[in-house]
Amino acid sequence: MNEVAIKSADTAAKLIFSNIEGDYFTASFESPELRTSRRVWGYTDCEFLVNLFEYMAKEWKGWEGEQTWTSIEGEFGLSCSSDRQGHVRIKLFFVQFEGMEPWKAEPTLNLEAGLMDEIAKNMHKFFLG
Repeated sequence: MNEVAIKSADTAAKLIFSNIEGDYFTASFESPELRTSRRVWGYTDCEFLVNLFEYMAKEWKGWEGEQTWTSIEGEFGLSCSSDRQGHVRIKLFFVQFEGMEPWKAEPTLNLEAGLMDEIAKNMHKFFLG
């Protein structure tokens, strides 16, 4: 599997995981209003990211609080919450610390809980084979 694209339930926005090279992968967000991307050092933490999506699929009826994952170097992360109506909200953050002009982007992606099982399976295939 070359990439996983997670599409918004409400807009044309999507979160894309692609370009695995050793311990690195690319995380991108694309919408008509914003495009951002970061090369992420996943090291051994990609399994925890997969576990997060598998948890959300298992708990498709909703869960309390936020479930989070942040890359080791902090260049990418997400915080996931749900409601009891079958909606999942993923707050993303992309950060560029280095260089003359550091930046941060914090888009949000809304998903339908009914799609989480397929997303979790695709994340597993992409990161763990």
